[in-house]
Amino acid sequence: MTVRRRPQAREVYWAFGCGLSAVIALACATFGTFLDIHLVARAQLYCLGDLGSGEKFAGTGWAPSRIVIFPAVSVLSALGAQSFHLLARLPWPAGRVWPGVLLLALTVAGSVAGPVAMTVYDLAGEGTPGDCVLPWWPSWLPS
Repeated sequence: MTVRRRPQAREVYWAFGCGLSAVIALACATFGTFLDIHLVARAQLYCLGDLGSGEKFAGTGWAPSRIVIFPAVSVLSALGAQSFHLLARLPWPAGRVWPGVLLLALTVAGSVAGPVAMTVYDLAGEGTPGDCVLPWWPSWLPS
């Protein structure tokens, strides 16, 4: 007969942190990809006006590459953010509450940092061709 024990609070916290990073990576990989493509398309429409067939055809090569690359960046960012979560398993912060909460917040921020940085990069690089400067409050975003 095998004796089973109840999971300890540390193990539940560990599973919650890993699961939270996985949920963030999945959400960024799906919703973030389409938000990135949509924001870049709206910025190009604002800067270039009505897109002709050449610009539309060029965009069809860029968007599928982001459908492949953006989920990879989301997963790698979440995996890299797990290093903060691993610090919570060290002996000193393991018994205290505030380092665990701080490290969990850093894990969440690290999981989101990669997709946000990629969206900003795509918006600045691909979405604003030439000398186009987007307005401070983006009137080109849907309201």
